Amino acid sequence: MTTAQAIQKMERPSASTPYFGMLLFLVSESFLFGALFWAYYYLKVKSPVWPPEGVHLETALVSANTAILLISAASMQAAILAIRKGHRKRLMLALAITILLGSAFLAIKGWEWVHSDFRPWDHAYGSIYFTITGFHGIHVLGGILLLGALLVRAGRGLFDARRHLAIEVAGLYWHYVDLVWIAVFATIFIIR
Repeated sequence: MTTAQAIQKMERPSASTPYFGMLLFLVSESFLFGALFWAYYYLKVKSPVWPPEGVHLETALVSANTAILLISAASMQAAILAIRKGHRKRLMLALAITILLGSAFLAIKGWEWVHSDFRPWDHAYGSIYFTITGFHGIHVLGGILLLGALLVRAGRGLFDARRHLAIEVAGLYWHYVDLVWIAVFATIFIIR
């Protein structure tokens, strides 16, 4: 092997590098959400009444929003499966559906925040509620922007059955965001 070949081989990242990078990022994000959940349960244990009186959470709307996000997980998986088989148009459709569902989730969550009968500054519950759901919303927005960029790249023909690692890695992120929402939903709306 020549020196040039050795250098070229060293500079070419393996397929596992983006996966490892995303997994490392998601582990770090898990610490963030773990700290937020810890704070929620700490406040719950220390408070005589949790949630405070007068706090009404719209569980029907949140349940529908949860279904929207779960359907978006299915459409994201459909995007991954489509490009693995080389179906670029199906990939683009599935990405567009995922983006629309994620946007609908954020719109509903925004409506819920605006029409909430409490604010972050009203009490500890309001503070932790808006912090947890807000951080999750930021992650959903980040996913929408990422998927939008990938949709543009797919439209330019940059993905096929052999070149689609970015779609796979974005799928890891989107599924993580979905899993975090299940934990948020269970914590705030079921366990309370």
